[in-house]
Amino acid sequence: MSSLRNAVKRIAHKERSQPTNRQHLGILEKKKDYKKRAEDYHRKEDAIQRIREKVAMRNPDEFYFGMNSTQLQDGKHVTNTENRNE
Repeated sequence: MSSLRNAVKRIAHKERSQPTNRQHLGILEKKKDYKKRAEDYHRKEDAIQRIREKVAMRNPDEFYFGMNSTQLQDGKHVTNTENRNE
């Protein structure tokens, strides 16, 4: 009985196309497109969350000797090459 059920051809589900009166809105987003966009969004959101957690757990008293030869310019660390030459 189960082999007969497996032999029956099944009709594949087809997603509908964009209706003609809504063509001016652009292409209709299909489920696979939405899933791809949502997974990418959540992956980026998780990465930002991990970075925020790292920043929150950072030790403010942490010190490295490399910090002696760097300074902040526009919010970015820049090494002082002038001090090395002297």
